[in-house]
Amino acid sequence: MKKLFILLLLSFSILLYPQKKSSSIGVAFYRYDDNYIKYLKQYIERNINRSSSLLMVDSYNSQATQNVQIDMFLQKNVNLLAINLVDKSQAQNIIDKISIRNMPIIFFNREPSFEAMNSYDKVWYIGGISEEAGSSQGRIIAESWIKRPNWDKNQDGKIQAVIIKGNLNDNDTIKRTDYMKKYIASNNIKLNILSEVNASGRNDASRAMETLINKYGTKIEYIICNNDYLALGALDALRKFGYNNNSRMLNYIPIIGIDGIPECLTEIGNYGIFATILQNPSVQAEVLSSVSRNIIGGKSPLDGTHLNLYNNKYIVIPYVPITKSNLDAAVKIYK
Repeated sequence: MKKLFILLLLSFSILLYPQKKSSSIGVAFYRYDDNYIKYLKQYIERNINRSSSLLMVDSYNSQATQNVQIDMFLQKNVNLLAINLVDKSQAQNIIDKISIRNMPIIFFNREPSFEAMNSYDKVWYIGGISEEAGSSQGRIIAESWIKRPNWDKNQDGKIQAVIIKGNLNDNDTIKRTDYMKKYIASNNIKLNILSEVNASGRNDASRAMETLINKYGTKIEYIICNNDYLALGALDALRKFGYNNNSRMLNYIPIIGIDGIPECLTEIGNYGIFATILQNPSVQAEVLSSVSRNIIGGKSPLDGTHLNLYNNKYIVIPYVPITKSNLDAAVKIYK
């Protein structure tokens, strides 16, 4: 009876004072109020909390704030840093700071340059890569164009397109655009670009699209956007002119984005946007959890997984093309 009492007492004490997790991970998100990041954060909490203590912070879309938070993580001597960069161009400065401590780093969701990644042996990236995003976007454009000959308004066999790009000096902007064009060209489809413009967000894209509609009007056969916020901005402008308002596809110009954010999925369901390319937050979180556990445990990052390293640094999460036909599967990810 005495032994049983002691065992019960020990069990009760473990419940009251759970054992401290053996490792800790500092996770910095570029901003919590991004709708996509909100879900990615929830999936990361669900996956990583099983094995490690999590210190999670909101960088409020400020690189200066994120730098201070990284210093805090270093002071707390976490076992690993997982960083969703505010400013991708600052990856090298962050690596230089952390590498002095010989601490492993995982960048996720926002892709740093290969030059920065190649400067330190304990840094990896998890997420989509811009080359694949561009190619996947090009594939949807090419396939949809072939299947829908009525989209060729002037019947010249060429896509009369406008392209709305992101930050002019951002690698994502450059590669997503280039690889989209290459894929379309490789399928012997002519892309006649009426205009390429840069926009910094949804509102800016809406203003740019208004100008393009006033200039080209019904000549536009396709609107190609570097990300979903730009696509939503383009849609805002189209609707002011009476386009993309109903399921009958009257006065319709197909818009395609990249990222698969919830707002864009809603508009695919509303026949406002034609397609997007999804980065699955659930898969990203699962991979981040597995890779973090391996690195902290002194194993190879991909030990026990079926993943591969691209350029020895990039753990690529495939993009998934989303149209109305497979929209339900994408929507379930965000529930």
